[in-house]
Amino acid sequence: MFLAKGATHYTPVSWNNAFIKIANHLHTLNSPDEAVFYTSGRTSNEAAFLYQLFVREFGTNNLPDCSNMCHESSGVALSESLGIGKGSVTLTDFYKAEVIIILGQNPGTNHPRMLSALQKAKENGCTIISINPLKETGLIGFSNPQKIKSILGIKSKLTDIFLQVKINGDMALLQAIAKILLKEQKKIKMYLI
Repeated sequence: MFLAKGATHYTPVSWNNAFIKIANHLHTLNSPDEAVFYTSGRTSNEAAFLYQLFVREFGTNNLPDCSNMCHESSGVALSESLGIGKGSVTLTDFYKAEVIIILGQNPGTNHPRMLSALQKAKENGCTIISINPLKETGLIGFSNPQKIKSILGIKSKLTDIFLQVKINGDMALLQAIAKILLKEQKKIKMYLI
């Protein structure tokens, strides 16, 4: 599909014309480094390999992967706050967790491999709380194709508690939870004294 300059609607375009438009635009750049090439993390290894060969043949290494594009800000924040730019939790930690809170993400849509880890945690007795404006289908009824129950059409309910916050309501919820936790902590200290 192509949106011509000044147009209000996309129009179909042949693959040949699409490649010509892309090539023409790339050839107008002063340097190959003025272009950034991006592909989805769901791209097959073979397709990604060919794509990066094309990009490097074009003359640039501006080929950020989806981890770089999607997780750069969290990597910087984690490095500054924890000293490591990636998550410090292992899957084994998930399997042993008593409570997992899923906040601000949709693992069924964006991280489907995570659902089987959540399912294993759930089977080990974990309580899963999801906080999101959107009810994540995968957390409500998960079909794991590697489990007999799923093959028979029996879905696993992963979320025990779903808190449907309004958009931008997550900070208010987190402040309320922090206030309750501080109050409970004071009660425990008083009880121990």
